[in-house]
Amino acid sequence: MAPKDTPSADRDIGERGLHAKHGDDPTLASYLSSLLYVLSFPMLVVLAYGGHWAGYYPYSAILWVFGGSLLLLVALAFLVMHFGTAGR
Repeated sequence: MAPKDTPSADRDIGERGLHAKHGDDPTLASYLSSLLYVLSFPMLVVLAYGGHWAGYYPYSAILWVFGGSLLLLVALAFLVMHFGTAGR
């Protein structure tokens, strides 16, 4: 028999995993990750348009700058998570 806090088929589908007692309290890293998730798209759009308005590149390059910035942000987040959890 599975413990009560383990999701299993014998529990109501609405309660599976909802009451698990795993002890993972929110950490600073989880808050920063959520903040990055919420703010990354608007921040990259503003930065891409801001670079055009500052005269760094033409209007036709905004999409390329945004795409490159998005890929760079994802790669940077991956590296931070990889090396931040490497010793665990």
